[in-house]
Amino acid sequence: MRDMNTNQSHLQRFRTTDVEEAHDFFRTALVDLQVRFSKPGPEGALLDTRVAALDDLTVQRLHYSVGTLVQTEPSADLNINVMLDGHFVMEDRRDRFPVKAGGVVLQPPDRPLTVTFRGVDVLTVRLPRSLIEDAAREVGVDAAGLRFGDGRPNTDVLARHWSQTVAYVWQSLRSGSDVANNRLIVAHLRQLLARAALTTFSNATQDGDVNAGSRRVAPATLRRAMAYAEAHADRGVTVTDLAAEARLSVRALQNAFRRHRDTTPSQYLRQVRLDRAHRDLQAADPSTGATVAAIAARWNFTHAGRFSTDYRRAYGHSPGRTLHT
Repeated sequence: MRDMNTNQSHLQRFRTTDVEEAHDFFRTALVDLQVRFSKPGPEGALLDTRVAALDDLTVQRLHYSVGTLVQTEPSADLNINVMLDGHFVMEDRRDRFPVKAGGVVLQPPDRPLTVTFRGVDVLTVRLPRSLIEDAAREVGVDAAGLRFGDGRPNTDVLARHWSQTVAYVWQSLRSGSDVANNRLIVAHLRQLLARAALTTFSNATQDGDVNAGSRRVAPATLRRAMAYAEAHADRGVTVTDLAAEARLSVRALQNAFRRHRDTTPSQYLRQVRLDRAHRDLQAADPSTGATVAAIAARWNFTHAGRFSTDYRRAYGHSPGRTLHT
């Protein structure tokens, strides 16, 4: 028995209980991959799949009763699975990762994998690489060479967050074409999934560690970033510059500053500049024409009001008082 339903242009469905039709479906869908099937059990075969598209991003609900083995090749795109039911195991030469019902797993895109499943009911999101890179750049992460870790969520809480996010997107798409055809909603849902993926799974650039958001950074590495901030405080140095000097991702640098200095890289850089401005104000002679504005500008403070506020908070009085006493 075979059923194809495309009455909603954004949601396509294929359903069959015929084993050969099911096998043909997988061979066509996974044309570039190696696929092997087990013999159906006494319950026979049931393939039921529905796919919704958000431009080049897809969300798929798949139920298949027959045991299947898929050998994947490295891919630019990310495939993230939420297991609703069934048996699912992902493995490579280094690791074996079984996923129970309710579990979440990302298939690392940069290496070949063997995936086996049987009796699965799974929600899979395929995220294009370009979308992930755009989301990374929006939060200040260098997207060049972005790679992911072993596929496990960073925490159980984040795994639940991903599952809830996918469930929300799936229900939104199933609600009707008004959602899938609305460009603003489509853009929102795409960004929502990309940002959730970056948060849920460990990732970094090729110059960082794939667990860069949580790993411990050596004090010498942090001191390298601090020394760079101090040596270039009079220039337009950014947090990205500090991270590059320390050979870390932006997120790893931020976590290192919080752990070891109880501050952020941008706050540290600002404090260095405040200290330099403070010293110059102490040493300056207003009779020679020195002004608060000129000294602040020397240390990259372009907003006079904000400089004055930060200075008062740090030293207990105005920069003008320091200059004239």
